[in-house]
Amino acid sequence: MDKDITDFINLWVGKRLENINNICEMLDICFSDNLVLHGMGLTRVFLNDDLLITTIDYNSWDESESRHNDEWYNTYRYKSQVIGGKVTNISINKFNDLFLELDNGVRIECYIANAYPHYNEECEQWVLFEHTQDHSGRFLTAYNKGISFD
Repeated sequence: MDKDITDFINLWVGKRLENINNICEMLDICFSDNLVLHGMGLTRVFLNDDLLITTIDYNSWDESESRHNDEWYNTYRYKSQVIGGKVTNISINKFNDLFLELDNGVRIECYIANAYPHYNEECEQWVLFEHTQDHSGRFLTAYNKGISFD
């Protein structure tokens, strides 16, 4: 892995998870120092090996209101238990799956969920970025088969 990418992901170690939200069928996970993770592919949040939240759960809904699904329900239900931990380890495997471990027993996993899409260019699977007012922060974006760092 490129040294610049390694240095960037190491910035996350010691950062506190401050908030978790649902936005358009993805998880928006905010850490201290304006570091953000958008999980757009398969994203899962565990607490002590118990699966609490997954982006696949948005498929379980009442078909009347977009927020009436298990992803929204479980995010709201477990938010207070998930928030507050500090990142102790962050890694990316050779398939560009992302793994974060926190000191409160929380583990976040972002998997590459698609192969080569036949209808379009590669899709974003997850993004780690620095949120800045002027949009000058760095972005580490994992796509179906590649990764970019801007």
